[in-house]
Amino acid sequence: MRTDRIKKILLSPWLILSGLVFGVIVGIHDKGLALKISPFGEAYLSLLQMCVLPILITAVVSSFGRLLNSGEAGRYLLRLGIVFVLGLVLAGVVGISVGIFSRPGNDISQTTKIALGKKIADEELSAGKPEAKSSGSKRMVLDMIPGNIFKAAAEGRSLAILFFSVLLGIALGLVRSNSSSVALTVVDAFNDAFLKIIGWLMYVLPIGLLAIVAGQIASFGLDLLRPMIKLITITYGCLLILLVSYSLIIWRRVGGSYRKSVTGLKETLMVALGTSSSFAAIPSALRGLRDGLGLERNTTNLVVPLGISLNPHGSIAYFGLVTVFMAQLYGVQIGFDGMLMVLLGSILGGVAGAGAPGVVSLGLIAYSLAYLGLPTQVAIILLTAIDPIIDPVVTMTNVYGNCASTVLVAEAPKES
Repeated sequence: MRTDRIKKILLSPWLILSGLVFGVIVGIHDKGLALKISPFGEAYLSLLQMCVLPILITAVVSSFGRLLNSGEAGRYLLRLGIVFVLGLVLAGVVGISVGIFSRPGNDISQTTKIALGKKIADEELSAGKPEAKSSGSKRMVLDMIPGNIFKAAAEGRSLAILFFSVLLGIALGLVRSNSSSVALTVVDAFNDAFLKIIGWLMYVLPIGLLAIVAGQIASFGLDLLRPMIKLITITYGCLLILLVSYSLIIWRRVGGSYRKSVTGLKETLMVALGTSSSFAAIPSALRGLRDGLGLERNTTNLVVPLGISLNPHGSIAYFGLVTVFMAQLYGVQIGFDGMLMVLLGSILGGVAGAGAPGVVSLGLIAYSLAYLGLPTQVAIILLTAIDPIIDPVVTMTNVYGNCASTVLVAEAPKES
């Protein structure tokens, strides 16, 4: 009982926010100390990113394998695909549109831009000049197909690994033998193991966040954080649009009173908001959809877990919005072709990082930034600083959007 209380305290959002606040204070008032503890923050961030690819592979392989291995899947596979694809596209369009019309990156001071530019130049100098790569759709196709999956993993080519994982999951699902079932069980075990590692790391998130923010404040100064207030506000507004839309979809689909359709999933939303974990919200989501909204058990058992890995509306909208923010920050114009690439990159990045804690998935924003030539490292620095504030609402949007998708895929409940 005492251990559980300690764990609850360590995972408290207030303690995480305290780490952020103390990081700002140390960065402002004691730059020497901030620079000394900064390497710990960098090491902590590397530990989190270390689990990104294993979680991506195991989650995607398991989801596709389970879908095709299920005897019930063929009954609504087409509807499932249409709902998922349209939902992902619409979420990305909402995020990009809100970013374009609200212009969150246009009020950044020239001092901040110069400081960020200097940081990028220093990092490029220490890492060496990057190789020139083809751009646009040609680059995406080339990055997607790995000639050697082990080399792709060593190089951190997440797009190629995602493509490989999808193919492997489909193949395992179509084999439909005892050995494939065992293989999927093993994949699930590895996924649980990596999530357990992430769980351990979450206990020291306040300290890691303190070190990261303190080091960056000491390097950049307060100009780094001031513009983020507007981005946070606009992000909340964007996610609120999605949340209201989902509540209306669920209400119109299940019928009855609007209040009943919302209260049926109240526990699910609170779990998602409080834990910032989509996986932690699965049990309450299944219970709410079955008992609260009257959906069929087999449908919810298949679609909800699959959607956690393949249907992260909140993450996709957030990535799209932040990419537009970064483009405005660096004065990069986004044409129609650019918006399509940002949309596709946001979807790929959101799907690749679905189900993982927000801090872990931030590195996957590289999918949408790369095609505009925007710096991923700077985006991660900025987003890590506000992640404790944004991630709970992003997670809640992911879970609620998944519930709305499940309602659309399932047969409408009969009137009692």
